[in-house]
Amino acid sequence: MPSSSRMSSLGSNGWGDDEEQRKSPIPYREGPLDYEPAVICPCGKKAARWISWSDENPGRRYFKCYRARDGGCDLYVWYEGPHDPFVQTLLIDLRNAVWGLRRKNRAQKEDLKEAREMMQKQEEHIEELDKDVMRLLSIEAEKEYVEGEMKKVKLERMVLRAIVAFI
Repeated sequence: MPSSSRMSSLGSNGWGDDEEQRKSPIPYREGPLDYEPAVICPCGKKAARWISWSDENPGRRYFKCYRARDGGCDLYVWYEGPHDPFVQTLLIDLRNAVWGLRRKNRAQKEDLKEAREMMQKQEEHIEELDKDVMRLLSIEAEKEYVEGEMKKVKLERMVLRAIVAFI
């Protein structure tokens, strides 16, 4: 049964400014309005059922006006009583572990993205170097051809000099 409380789930929670940590560490199994029987706000609308992930009330469900941020009412009612202190500590540790793994995953995805960008740049640089190598090989082949032609010309010149000297 719901129990009334004016305590905020956003109190001293140590969450910091991390946007990810304001999200539930686990996916909701049902939408905030997918429950029965309905709890009706003073503003006449069905209240949303949320899960608190604060240090004071981890995993504890509560009702809050679905339109509270958009001019709705100030309804805030606990759906269930507080957890056993051991369970509360366990939930906080699990929540923090999930958030830590999400941060690590996000950092690794960013590192992977940077590595892929660096690899793409290196592949482009390798393509440029391959083109340079092809140009150098072409120049080297042309140089060898010219050197061969020069040897022929020198040989022809020596033969012509010998013929001219013999005449």
